[in-house]
Amino acid sequence: GFTLGTCEFVIVGILPDIAAGLNVSLAAVGRLVSVFAACYAVGTPLLTALTGRMDRFRLLIGLMLLFLGVNVLSMLAPGVTVLYASRVVAALVSGTLTAVAMLYAKEVSSPEQTARAISAVYAGFSVAAVAGVPIGTAVCHALGWRATFGVILAMGLVLLPVLARLLPRKIELPAAEGSFLRQFAVLRDSRCWHCVLMVLFSASATYTVYTYLTPTLTGTLGLPETAVSPALLVMGLCSAASNLFSGRLAEKGGLKPLPVFFAAQVLLLVNRWLGLTGLFAMGLLMYLLNTPVQVHSLGLAEAEYPAAASLCASVQPVSYNFGIAAGSFAGSLVQDAWGPRLLGVPAAVFALLSLWQCRGLLRSIQRRKTRR
Repeated sequence: GFTLGTCEFVIVGILPDIAAGLNVSLAAVGRLVSVFAACYAVGTPLLTALTGRMDRFRLLIGLMLLFLGVNVLSMLAPGVTVLYASRVVAALVSGTLTAVAMLYAKEVSSPEQTARAISAVYAGFSVAAVAGVPIGTAVCHALGWRATFGVILAMGLVLLPVLARLLPRKIELPAAEGSFLRQFAVLRDSRCWHCVLMVLFSASATYTVYTYLTPTLTGTLGLPETAVSPALLVMGLCSAASNLFSGRLAEKGGLKPLPVFFAAQVLLLVNRWLGLTGLFAMGLLMYLLNTPVQVHSLGLAEAEYPAAASLCASVQPVSYNFGIAAGSFAGSLVQDAWGPRLLGVPAAVFALLSLWQCRGLLRSIQRRKTRR
């Protein structure tokens, strides 16, 4: 999670250096972020479905080798076209690797520890935002942007033999898994599509404002420039803690407590963050749904849709990336028109929609239990 998260997020910190190094505009390389998110969101469910019958150990090792290769390509890219191509492949590989990692987290942990294992994987992504991105940016400033991809490559080279040694070689696949179209039948189940929309709207709510944290801190909250980096660090720590709390939430209450947290998110957004305290509270709330959703999706596949195990493992990250794209786009429109002070308005609307979908999901689960 930390390695994949660093690969995904670090690009934001080194965009100006890439633009200068490849002699292109900042806007030209800025689109690398949206291209990565779009390819991740669209390509991951297709690839996870296509590779559903492959031996998972070989698939993971093969994807890791491909991950190393695309980072070599990024590091040596002679122009922005090659860099775009490498980031497209990196997005596809990262999304599928994340889904396989979730399946392994469930496989290697006892049932009572599954939620905690999944939340630890998610925490790796949060730690990447807190530590991986600043480290990658510092390496870029010291040695150039190509060296940043070299660091990610080195991380992967260290990780590969560890995975090869520790992970079980054989995982028995469900007998029903294999038909490409059959795997997508789960998307017709209201317990799945409510889940997809809940995650999408929740991510949209968060990233409508999260994308513009710096102008929010300075423009809305009036922080001096020197206080921005410490505030962002604390925000990152809060989001990492949110992933860990998410694991405990999945163990204790599952999906049932989520409406309360979505309602709290709405209140924070419409009250313009309530200062730094509200901002950090949002950080604590932003990833609470991750593990309950992942446990729900994997459990749904195991109980009723064994053909869609790999696809269900990708539901959360894919939906979240669609939400990031939607929230960032909505935030950009508000930022351009009215500035950061009104970002909370569309964000609160998204949060209300996520609350609505969450209640629909809980009703769908209850109806299914009643029928039984």
